[in-house]
Amino acid sequence: MEYLRYVTELIRNPILDLVMSVVGILFVSLVFFLIQIAFTKPFYGRVTDVDILGFKYTRPKGGNWEYRGYRFRLGFFANSVVDFDNHPGVENKKLIAMEKTHMLITGILTALIGIGVFAGCTAWCFRIYYRFPAALVFLSGFWILMYSIGRIVLVIATVKKMYSKKSLGGYMTSAAGMLRAGIPFEKMDLKSVRELNYPKVWDTERKMYFPIYFSYLDANGLYDRMPEAVADVEAVLKPGERSKVAIAVLMTLVYYYSYHHIEPSVAKEYYHRMGDEIEKDTDCNTMRIKGFYELNCFGNADKARECATAALAKLDSFSVPAERDYERKCIARLNSAISGFLSGS
Repeated sequence: MEYLRYVTELIRNPILDLVMSVVGILFVSLVFFLIQIAFTKPFYGRVTDVDILGFKYTRPKGGNWEYRGYRFRLGFFANSVVDFDNHPGVENKKLIAMEKTHMLITGILTALIGIGVFAGCTAWCFRIYYRFPAALVFLSGFWILMYSIGRIVLVIATVKKMYSKKSLGGYMTSAAGMLRAGIPFEKMDLKSVRELNYPKVWDTERKMYFPIYFSYLDANGLYDRMPEAVADVEAVLKPGERSKVAIAVLMTLVYYYSYHHIEPSVAKEYYHRMGDEIEKDTDCNTMRIKGFYELNCFGNADKARECATAALAKLDSFSVPAERDYERKCIARLNSAISGFLSGS
């Protein structure tokens, strides 16, 4: 009992708790990261970005891994997308089912491993003669268990949000599914967040929906509805946020303030908030946005034309046909704007 009492006193040490909680975060994020990557390909996906303790790497479609710089971040993270090239013609319902299953399997396996590690650490700590290392072992297992449970709870909550017909996330997933199925923006009838009026909308849902909804407005010439959409997402965009979702939002805002509502100072602010993310990104849509940015914020028509040419060169490998059609029109719009700028009209 004296031994148990001493170990209990050790694990109540706040500094020791903090240190071992970091160990728990790193272990659980690494396990989740490895499982996520291992199951991406079997579930029709491909890994596009990884973040290893703040060191970020990205892999363009058909290219090699590229280093994208360092920004402090505790843990291991990966992003993946549907691999359309290796799985052409797959029904959208099946793709959605695959995405859900991939997320759930990754979360469940992480939780099971966490439970197993906790059980092992608990049994092991009482076999260690010295009390301090025994406390370290127990705390390691405890925090691994806590973060494993937290991860599966988050995964389940995310799946419910992103695939429910009664949430903005589910509405966004449905819209993305229409694009995958070849339905162009012009044939959609998307609503604003206000019109949809879903209860308890997460900020992440708003940010994920914004680029799709904005593209829909842009493709259909519904420019008068853009200010409301922009204001809605700007209200939830946090300073310094650099997640994959936030970058997509920032990119869209740069386009808005470089073309639809030209405010160079605002466009520059959002552009620089992305750091080297936008500088190193050579995808079709990014180059098109850079073109508008160079033209209308700096008056650099030559650089804008280079961007338009680069965007057109990457068009055939970009996303899905419906989005390629939209990008083709945007590039044509950029070339027209460049011609107008040079002619002084």
